[in-house]
Amino acid sequence: MSSSVLATAVSVSPVFRQQLEEVRARYFSRNPDLWPVFRDPAMARIIDVRKSHTPPAERLGIYPDGPALLGQLRAEDHVPDESLAPGALHERLVFAAALSKAWEDPCSVENVVTMPCDPAIHGAMIGALANPNLVYREYSEMAEELERTVVRQIANLVGYDPEEATGIFTQGGTFCNLYGYLFGIRKTMPESLHLGLEYGQDYRMINSQGGHYSNTTNLSLLGVNLAKKTIRIQVTDDHDIDLEDLESQLTACFRLGCVVPTIMLTMGTTDTFGVDRVKPVHDLSQRLCKRFGVTTPPHIHVDAAVGWPLIFFLDYDFDANPLEIDGLTLEGLRANVDRFRELRYADSFTVDFQKWGYVPYTSSLVMVKHRDSMKALEHDPENFSYFEKDIQGQTHLQSTIECSRGAAGLFGAYSAMQYLGKRGYRIMIANGLQNANYLRQRLSETKGACVIAPKNHGPSVAFRLYDPARVKDPVAELARDKELSADPAWRRRIQQHNAYHREVFLRRGKRGLYTNWVQFATHTNYDETDKWEPIPGEKAVFFNPLTDPCHIDAFLARLHG
Repeated sequence: MSSSVLATAVSVSPVFRQQLEEVRARYFSRNPDLWPVFRDPAMARIIDVRKSHTPPAERLGIYPDGPALLGQLRAEDHVPDESLAPGALHERLVFAAALSKAWEDPCSVENVVTMPCDPAIHGAMIGALANPNLVYREYSEMAEELERTVVRQIANLVGYDPEEATGIFTQGGTFCNLYGYLFGIRKTMPESLHLGLEYGQDYRMINSQGGHYSNTTNLSLLGVNLAKKTIRIQVTDDHDIDLEDLESQLTACFRLGCVVPTIMLTMGTTDTFGVDRVKPVHDLSQRLCKRFGVTTPPHIHVDAAVGWPLIFFLDYDFDANPLEIDGLTLEGLRANVDRFRELRYADSFTVDFQKWGYVPYTSSLVMVKHRDSMKALEHDPENFSYFEKDIQGQTHLQSTIECSRGAAGLFGAYSAMQYLGKRGYRIMIANGLQNANYLRQRLSETKGACVIAPKNHGPSVAFRLYDPARVKDPVAELARDKELSADPAWRRRIQQHNAYHREVFLRRGKRGLYTNWVQFATHTNYDETDKWEPIPGEKAVFFNPLTDPCHIDAFLARLHG
């Protein structure tokens, strides 16, 4: 697509802009007249400090007595003897909150994190006030009904049967993915509940080289031999899973009678928003299981922690386009939504409200297609002797990893969805995608800049910078970087490029946009032995509801330092 076409496609319509400003004002303004919770003196002071949007390196210096308060905080090591009067402002408490990472700064686009919306904070505080423990009905009462309500709502959005599906709120996306592995392990190797992973048949866990690092750390936590029991599937140039390599590896496992408990997929990789296909993996698994007589197929879990909000667009009228989303973003949305329609073929998936859902940490939900999957995780009833037996069966008590499941994340998620609705979420998601497309467009017109995985029209934009004095065609140069070679000249050239970009990144600092350095922004091609190497770069993730093209322009003005 030419630059002129891109420029037209990324042009935001006045109608969309008006709707965006309305959502910002109502749900992201910290306005105490709309949300009285922000009228609390401590919260009001914190908000006042943070709304200055001061660059991180300068914030301590402009905060009243900032260095002295930091010194006091670092020296504090005893609980005070006397009580503090209710309502009194505790200076160090306010200081620590005010100078914590300011995700509401429109320049903050480092990663898949963003400011929570006002109704989510409102809801989370209500949940904290009620303080239910979702692990057990007697300790949660009506909060359990709220959890079931959210599960039904997500089930309906994605295409699960809401009467058959279930789900549990848990402590972050890593725990959700841990559940995904456990479902597969307990279903395919039920003896592992008491006898461990090394009992019985040989097995292999399958995930993608492009997946989140928790895909590996969770396996280590479970006691899996990472070197011998894990198969990491290759990724394509678009950073989604290579279906041909997956078929080859899965066929080899089944041919040898090797159990495959879980296939871990990703819909929305952290750095480049690669989106794995689910239906082809489901169909492949079914076909190979039938061919090799495998009676319990692999459990397919999808880490959709980053990308899940795109399910709000599954029933959007793309032809009428009532929100007047710009052309390029609409095109990318349509392509991504086609893939997210396949999420219903997953056996379970991860939902992180704390990311693109605009809910405070922690708020994560593992969705399960068939509630019978929870039965596979159940421990013996005698282990729960101090809980009423009649009530145990009404919850997932015996199947959960945690003994405590707080409900602030649940209340925050419910509140956010009720107040924002599909329309509010669609506007905020489209705004982020429009910003991402604008940065891609501008980078394509900038000397020495190359967008990584440019076909991925998600909120994450990864790119690589080259010295314009030495490299005239950065796209061609990235292609040469990817040609993995034993030639020392190749190694020297790519190291020079890495050093240039890293030096520019550090010299530029946090200006315009606060981006992140990524050691594995992309990768070399695979050689004849399937070896590859990571290639570093820089990324910006456009979840921030307050970021505008003007912030991107300011960043690009200093791009090369």
